[in-house]
Amino acid sequence: MALIRYAVIAVATMVSAISVSMVGIIGWIGLIIPHVARLMIGSMNMRLIPASALLGASFLVGADILARSLSGIEIPIGIVTEIVGIPIFVLVLSRVRRGWT
Repeated sequence: MALIRYAVIAVATMVSAISVSMVGIIGWIGLIIPHVARLMIGSMNMRLIPASALLGASFLVGADILARSLSGIEIPIGIVTEIVGIPIFVLVLSRVRRGWT
């Protein structure tokens, strides 16, 4: 059973890494936003899926606004999503790890 668990974790990690490498640096937000939405509204899929879509879109619009307005030149949106997203990722990871056995 442990072997299957580790294999699933390894495959999920590879799929995540491949999707981020293909989509780009912004794509990892799509991996984190559903977890943030789940922390905010719970795990009822009927509300979680639209909330994830709205939260992800709102996050990217906000990051784009910040990227365009922080300085005289336009900063790449990937830099802004990384700066803002890393603390969110650490917060989500710490809260999710509490629930793991």
